Amino acid sequence: MADRPAITLPDAVRECVLNNMRLKAAAERVSMAQADYITESLIPNPQLLVDAQLLPVSIINFDNQAGPPQYDALVTLPVDWFVFGKRVAAQAAARLNVDAAQAEFADQLRRQIALTVDSFYDALEADLALKLAEQDLDALRTLETVAAERAKADNKSTLEQRRVRLAILDTQREIRKRRAAAETTKSKLQANVGRPPDTPDFVVRGTLAVRATAPALTPNEAWALAERFRPDLIAAQRGVAAAESSVERERRRGLPQVAVTSGVDFQDQKRITGFRNASLWTVAVNTSLPFTDRNQGRVLGAQASVRMAAATLGALTADARAEVEQAVAEYTEAVNGVTGEDVTSLRTAREVRAETLAAYRAGDKDLVDALDAERAYRDRLRNTLANLADYWQALNHVNAAVGRRVLTAAEADRDSLLDDARPKDAAPPK
Repeated sequence: MADRPAITLPDAVRECVLNNMRLKAAAERVSMAQADYITESLIPNPQLLVDAQLLPVSIINFDNQAGPPQYDALVTLPVDWFVFGKRVAAQAAARLNVDAAQAEFADQLRRQIALTVDSFYDALEADLALKLAEQDLDALRTLETVAAERAKADNKSTLEQRRVRLAILDTQREIRKRRAAAETTKSKLQANVGRPPDTPDFVVRGTLAVRATAPALTPNEAWALAERFRPDLIAAQRGVAAAESSVERERRRGLPQVAVTSGVDFQDQKRITGFRNASLWTVAVNTSLPFTDRNQGRVLGAQASVRMAAATLGALTADARAEVEQAVAEYTEAVNGVTGEDVTSLRTAREVRAETLAAYRAGDKDLVDALDAERAYRDRLRNTLANLADYWQALNHVNAAVGRRVLTAAEADRDSLLDDARPKDAAPPK
C-alpha cells in the first residue's frame, strides 16, 4: 500500500484540466469556431477564363472568310463582399461565435473541475470511513479480550464473549462494504481526472478537518457574483449577440452577387482579311438579380435563432439563480454541521465510551453498555466525518455556482480526525 502513488486535490484538478476528454472535446469546439472565423475572413478567389472562339471547322481564307478566330484571357473578381460589406458582417458573426465557444469551454471547465473536486472528497471520505471501520474492529477486539479475561472468573462472560464475536463479524462485513465503496469512488475520481482504466492503483491524500469556516454569502451577494463570472451565463449572452449578428450576415448575403471581369483578347485575322492581327481588351460587370431569392429562408432562420438564444438565456438564468440559492443554503447547513452541537456531541460520546469501557473492565458495567457506548461513539464519528465531507463539497458548490473561487477555508492535518478517534493505546493507521 505504501508503494501506491498518492494523488492530492491540486494534482486531481491539474490532471483534470490537462487530460479530461470532455475538456479536450470542448477545446476542439473552440478551434472549430476559430476555423470558421478564418473561413469568413478570406477574400473570395478570382476566376480565370481562357477561351478560343470562332474556330473554323472548314478552310477559311481571303476568298472564303469567316471568323476571325479570337482568343481571350479574362479574370473575374467578386466585389460584392466589399461593396455590400458581406465579409465584414460574416466576420463579426464568426468572431462572436468564437467568443461564445470560449465561454462554453470555460463553463465546461468549471463544471468538470467541480465534479473532480466532489469526487475527490467522496474518495477521501470513503478512505477515512474505511480506516474508521478498521479502528472499530480493533476496538471490538480489545473488548473481546476484556470479555475473555472476565470469562475466566465468571461463566456468564462466556456468553458476552460470543456476543462480541458477533459484533466483530458485523464490523468485518461493514469493512468489506466500505472497501468496495472506496474503490468505487476512486474509479469515479480516476474517470474525472482523465486517467485511462489501466492506470496503476493510487491513494487519495488530503484533509477533511476544518480549522476555520469561510463566511457564508447571502443569496443576493452570490447571485451578483454569478452574473459577473458564471461562464454559462456569459456564453448564453454571447450566443444571443452572435445570433443577432447572424441575422445581418444573412441579410447581406441576400444582396446581389457582383463581379468585375477584365482581360485581353487576340483576333487572328491577317490571313483572312488582310488586316493586321488585333490585340484588344475587355471589361464587364456581372451581377445577380435578387428578385425571387433574397435569402429569405436563412434570414428567417437566423431570426428564429435569436429568439431561441434569448429564451435559452432566460431559462439558464432562472436555473442558475436556483442553483446559486441552493448552493448558499447547502453551505449554510454544512457550516452548522461542523460548528454546531455535533462537535460537542462527539466529545461527549468519546468520554462516555472511555468511562463505560473502564467500568466494564472493573466489572461495574455489562457488555451491553460497553457495546452501546462503542456504537454511539462510532456513529457520532461517522456523522462528523460525513459533515466534514459535506462542508468541503458545499464550499466547492458555492464556488462553482458563482463561477469563481470566492470562499476559502483553512485546512488541518489529514489524520486529525483519526487521531481523535484512535484509542490512546492503539497504533496509528498505516
